[in-house]
Amino acid sequence: MRELRGKSGAEFDKAYAAHEVDFHQAVLDTLNGTLIPAIKNVELKTFVEKVGPAFLGHLEAAKHLQKGLTA
Repeated sequence: MRELRGKSGAEFDKAYAAHEVDFHQAVLDTLNGTLIPAIKNVELKTFVEKVGPAFLGHLEAAKHLQKGLTA
């Protein structure tokens, strides 16, 4: 947030899109690399596994937005 506060216009848009790409990728990496393998409860694991595709969709949308801003 600190980084975004000092930006406006196209500079803000690019920084925001980059943050969203990084954030969603980090969530997916954590889900797949740490959280899901560590979960022992089947119900919880199933629930968390269902969340992954939503984050993947958001990541792809953020990448699409980012690509449009750099074109």
